[in-house]
Amino acid sequence: MSTMPVDHPIDELDLALVDSLQISPRISWERLGRQLDVAPVTLARRWARLERSGYAWVIAWPGMRQWQLFSTALLQVRCAPSAVGAVATALAHLPYVATVEHTTGDYELFVIVVAPSLPTLSRLLIDPIPQDLPVLAVRTVVCGRLFGTISWRLGAIGDAQAAGIADDTPEPSAETARPFGPADRDLLLALAVDGRQRFVDLAARLGTTPQAVKRRLSTLQRSGDIAFRCDLARPLAGWPLLALLWLVVPDDQLSQVGHCLAAWTESRLCVQVVGNTNLVAAWGLRSVGELDELVARLARMARRPRSPTGKSCYSSSNSPAEYSTLTVAQCKPFRSTHGSWNDRDRESENPTSPDVPTPP
Repeated sequence: MSTMPVDHPIDELDLALVDSLQISPRISWERLGRQLDVAPVTLARRWARLERSGYAWVIAWPGMRQWQLFSTALLQVRCAPSAVGAVATALAHLPYVATVEHTTGDYELFVIVVAPSLPTLSRLLIDPIPQDLPVLAVRTVVCGRLFGTISWRLGAIGDAQAAGIADDTPEPSAETARPFGPADRDLLLALAVDGRQRFVDLAARLGTTPQAVKRRLSTLQRSGDIAFRCDLARPLAGWPLLALLWLVVPDDQLSQVGHCLAAWTESRLCVQVVGNTNLVAAWGLRSVGELDELVARLARMARRPRSPTGKSCYSSSNSPAEYSTLTVAQCKPFRSTHGSWNDRDRESENPTSPDVPTPP
């Protein structure tokens, strides 16, 4: 029996479909149909509906190996309550903005900015908000190391099915990443709009052959330069809220704590920052009441000299949370910035170049 409410726009099969694509975003409908025991045409039709409705999407984004080349900043934007919608909409259309969240607390909006280099990020942060927007204040921190990944799973299918769906992807190359060349950048940007585009459609768009696209994409995935993710609108996933916690952790334990927190099931983001705090973490919540449980869990962790694994965990006499906010609406769910991945020359002259495609 389905556990979804009658008026819910998606059902259990939709959840299984999304969870499967979170494991293997470009799996063929034929192969997935065999694993889920569902006709491929049914899966294709359901995915088209989810995508068309804006409930779910698959995108390509730079793999973890490429992130070492990028520079990222977190912005908290304060504006008049009556201007939140207009400011959020304007920010969501900026090519270097990855996500915009409406939050509680002293600041109305939480924004992630991604640039291809630190000099470019510096230029963007000098005047990150268009001057014609009614913004009262902006607080900025620069990101350092990203712990874990920014992918997550619904967990709607069992382990056996998940194992059959998972791709046999090798570990990313340990070699130092190189910036994307023009052809690879164009491929990434095309897949950032729709990560499940067919090779024939990509070839037509890029002016090459399907075989060449397939070979190059396979190489980029094996090297860890391109990754894919499938997302579901948060309210439909059962986590309508996102808690953002700005934490203070002893510097010599930052790496260990970051990895520990990133492994939590509810974790959506865990990143080192340079500012008054040194770690920012985001967790999905089912209700506002879960925030107290989350903070209490962190406080217990802070007071405990050792973690359940036996490894030393950080300790403090106080709660590690400097302050927290809740995101109450996604004004721009995480999608690829489409902005300027490694387009260093053009970006240095014009960070908001109008020829950059705008996210859907």
